[in-house]
Amino acid sequence: MKIIKKIGSILFCLLPVLLAFGIQLIVSFAGIFLRLFAGILADPALLNDFKDANVMLEFLSSSQFLAGISAVYAVIAALVLGFWYWKRFVPKKQPRRKPSSLINPQIFLGLLLLMAGMQYISTYVVMLLAAVNPGWYNTYQELMESIGFGDITLILALYSVLIAPISEELIFRGVTMNYAVKTLPFFLANILQAFLFGAFHANIIQGTYAFVVGLFCGYVCYQGGSIYLSILFHMMFNIWGTFASDFLSYSGNSIILHLVIFVGACCFAVIGVLLYQKGLKKRSPMPEAYTNTRNRQDGKIHSMKDI
Repeated sequence: MKIIKKIGSILFCLLPVLLAFGIQLIVSFAGIFLRLFAGILADPALLNDFKDANVMLEFLSSSQFLAGISAVYAVIAALVLGFWYWKRFVPKKQPRRKPSSLINPQIFLGLLLLMAGMQYISTYVVMLLAAVNPGWYNTYQELMESIGFGDITLILALYSVLIAPISEELIFRGVTMNYAVKTLPFFLANILQAFLFGAFHANIIQGTYAFVVGLFCGYVCYQGGSIYLSILFHMMFNIWGTFASDFLSYSGNSIILHLVIFVGACCFAVIGVLLYQKGLKKRSPMPEAYTNTRNRQDGKIHSMKDI
């Protein structure tokens, strides 16, 4: 009976992700319908052109349109999952925590170094997967270009560095991981939410490095006792990936230089983790309601509390 209950609790962790996926489908279909309707309304001749599936596909493949759909979905998902997170996991009638009890210079520097290290590590993960199967990388490149990452627009920048980090952290490190740590040890709960985070991206390349980054987002959130810290880390990661990856990456053929960069990235990540842990110990005390509660009396790790 206990095993069945535990399996049910683990399956329940899938619900936030399924809800987000449902929102994504609804927004996508609604967006497609509205774009087709508006296009035909503006130019009735398009109705005949759309009999050719390729013409319709090209009409719906505008990078601005796809970025807009992604942004609308992410905003709605953030509102829905944010409400869920607030109702279920945010302590009520408790004093608000001071900024110094949340973050300090060491924590920020630790996150910055960890982010920089993870950027290069994830780049080499992508390179390895591309070497294993070039088709995976081609699919990933086509997806990025269709969304508009070849020419960053304002809406894409807002989505990438602001909207997506908030939405994704609420879905995966907020609601999903909080439910998972009620049933599983943090180690397994973190793997579960990171796996779901990777799978949600629906392609091998992006899904694999999203899984790796998701593990560190989960670590940052859980150890720091606040989803704000994982949102900050996620934003840093996306800012670098959106604006700095081209001119801060090495694409040459020197194996030695690649090895040096990889080792340096690992060192950055390790130093970042150590600084983050040290910063957590030195930050101002926070109200008890906001700390991670580990109830060992019944052998379970209970969820994080945050605001």
